[in-house]
Formats: sequence, C-alpha cells, structure tokens
Amino acid sequence: MVYLKNKLLKLDNHTLEVVKKSSASIAVKIGGMLIGLVVSISLGYLIGADGVGIIGLSNRIVSLLMVLALLGLPQVIIKKVAIAKNESNFQQIGDVLHTVNIVMGLLSFLLTIILIVLSPWISNYIFNEPSLVIPLIISAIVMPAQVFSRIFGSALVGYKKIWQSNLVDQTLSAVVTGSLLLISWLCDVGITVNLVAVFYAVGRIVVTITVSGYWKTLYQFKGVKNFISKELLKTSIPLLFVSMTLLLASSIDAIMLGWLSNVTEVGYYTIALQLALLTSFFLQVANSVLMPKIAALYSSKKLNEMRIMVQRTTHYLILIGILMVGLFIIIGKPLLGLWGEEFKQAFSILIILSIGQFFNIASGPIGSLLIMCNYEKVLRNITITSLVLNVLLNYFLIKYYGANGAAIATAITIAIIMVLSSFFVKIKLGFFAFGNK
Repeated sequence: MVYLKNKLLKLDNHTLEVVKKSSASIAVKIGGMLIGLVVSISLGYLIGADGVGIIGLSNRIVSLLMVLALLGLPQVIIKKVAIAKNESNFQQIGDVLHTVNIVMGLLSFLLTIILIVLSPWISNYIFNEPSLVIPLIISAIVMPAQVFSRIFGSALVGYKKIWQSNLVDQTLSAVVTGSLLLISWLCDVGITVNLVAVFYAVGRIVVTITVSGYWKTLYQFKGVKNFISKELLKTSIPLLFVSMTLLLASSIDAIMLGWLSNVTEVGYYTIALQLALLTSFFLQVANSVLMPKIAALYSSKKLNEMRIMVQRTTHYLILIGILMVGLFIIIGKPLLGLWGEEFKQAFSILIILSIGQFFNIASGPIGSLLIMCNYEKVLRNITITSLVLNVLLNYFLIKYYGANGAAIATAITIAIIMVLSSFFVKIKLGFFAFGNK
C-alpha cells in the first residue's frame, strides 16, 4: 500500500486525474460487468447455447446498423464538447447536440424501418434460422433509443462526467435486464428467447430516458441552438468508416459464423468473447477518461504532457493485459462451466480471443490518440485494410475450424490494427504509447 501510494504521488497531474477518474469508472463498470455476467450465466441455463446465439446475432446485426446511424459522431461529440467546455463555450455544446440529435435521430428511424421489413428475409435466407425473426425485430424497434443514449453518453464523457456515463450506459441496462429476468423466474414465467429480447429492449429504453434526463439537469444553456451539420459531418465521415470497419472487424466473426456454421457455435463464441473482452474493459475505462484530456491537451499544444500521460497509462494497461491472459489460461475452463457444461467447449476460443485482446490493451489508447489529434483518416485507412483481411480470414478459417477459426481471424486482425496504428502514432506524434515514460 505504501509503495502504491508513493507511485501515485509521483504521477503528473494529468495522469493522476486519469487514475482518479478511472477508479470511479472502474468501480461502476465492475458493478455492471458482474451484473452482466450473472445475467449471461442465467441465460446460458435458461435458453441454452442456441438461445444465446440468437440473442447475440440479433444484437450484432443491430450494432452494425447503429454504426451507420451514428455516422462516426460519438467521438466528434466527445472532442467538440471537451474542447468547448474547456473554453466555457456552451453555445458550441448546444449547437453540436442539437445537430446530432436531428441527423442521427432521423437516420436511426429510417434504418429501423428497413431492418424490420428485412428481418424475415435476413433470418430465413441468410442465417437459415426462423426463430431469429422476432428477436431481430424487437432489437430493431429500440435502435433509435440506443442511438440517443449514445449521443448523451458521449456528451457526458466530453463534459468529464465519466463514471456517470458508464453508469447509465452499461450498468443500468444490466440491472434492468437482470431484474426482469429475476422477477420472471420468481413468478414462474416461462423464459423464452423472445421474452429475453423484450427484457433487453426495456433495459435500453430505461437507459435512454435516464441519460437524457441527467444531461438536461447538467447542461441548462437556454440560448438558441444552431444547426451545424456541414461542420460536424466533415469531421465525422472519416470516423464513420473507422467505426464501421472496427465494428465489422469485431462483429463479422459472429455474423459469418452464423452464416457458415450454426447458432450453437455462435452461442459458444459469444460467451468466450464476453469473457475475453474483460481484458479490454480497462482500456475502455482509460479511453473514456483520456479522450477529453487528449483533445484538450492537443488543442492547447501541450504535447509532452499528453505523451507522459498516455505512456504511463499504457504501462499499467500492459501489466493488466498480462495478468488477464494468465488468468484465463489457469481458470478459463471452470469459468466457462458457470454457463453450463456444454460451454466448456469454448475454452480454446477463449484463449485465442484473450491473446487478441492483449494486443488491444497493450497498445494503449492509440485509436483515441489518432482521433483526438485529428488523424482519423489514418485510422480509417488502417481499419479498412484490416477489415478486408478479416473477412477473408473468417471465410476460410471458419469453413475449416468453425468458431476457433473465427477467433484466430479476430485475433490476427486486432494485432495488425494495433501494430500499424502504433507506428502511425510514432510517425505523426513522435512517440510510441508503450514507450518510455
């Protein structure tokens, strides 16, 4: 404890702020993560691998369409709000939120209608799974609510309300879904895949209502808000490609697995991925705190302070990554057994995916660096190139190795994105995120 205290006292102010704000966010995220794991384990017993696979597929499909609706704007919102708040420019904050609410709201409603119409065709002809239709339609209906919650959640991050954003974005949804499952179980209600989809939908609606309500109590600027779509879209379009390709890289595995294999394999893969992503959980927390800090420091041309903050944070992330991979190797199979004996078959998938996530966390916040320092086009080009490779790898590896093949393709793609991004951070900003402090 004394050693840790001394290390913290030696940190610069920016890194210390990251540690302090990350601590609160980590506490909130751990709560949400634990509740989410309990919900996931319960679903493993209640609806089995097939049911978990169907819910996972519907969520992945909606997530892909959400990226189109979001237009790459969440990162722009964080950057614009962070800089505007640093300059006390509340008019700019109002203009940004007013514009994205209109643009993303209209686009999300249009995409929802298209997905509802196409759901029977997607379920029956692409995935050959008729039971996917209803969960997919239910998920589509609440997509606009998810889009609005992402808008206000990003604004909260830019406003440096990090743990509050994490609370409403992740923990609250898990609490609502878990509570509905518990009530149904206590009342002896038969829990089906369709009912689970409804519970998730209710959770997302509650999150949207809560996060928008909190934002209105926080930001009370009463001036006339202007529509500034041209300015925002010019910045966001490269980020749309980045977001789309990153999500495709992380989602195409399960979608292609459902297409080339079956929903049972998707179920195993979904649970293994959920556990493996616990490694990048710490990176997500750090990113949510670092993004507004990076944007403000870069805007103020305090590049050396930014470098020190990023490198010190990355060193801690590398240690966490090593510990997590070791943990999965030692107790991965018993962990998977919590979902049911059949899920132990996903152990090799878990190990492969956890290695991929190690590359992700060990590279530090390089994606945030490129985006917040106005090099989003570089990240776009890297992710598009990697996506093409990812699709090819998934197609051939899934055909021969099933879910293990999908995991290998994902791990390779993550490693390539992280290595290339690290070199471009060095070229553009003059340092490696994992370099000297």
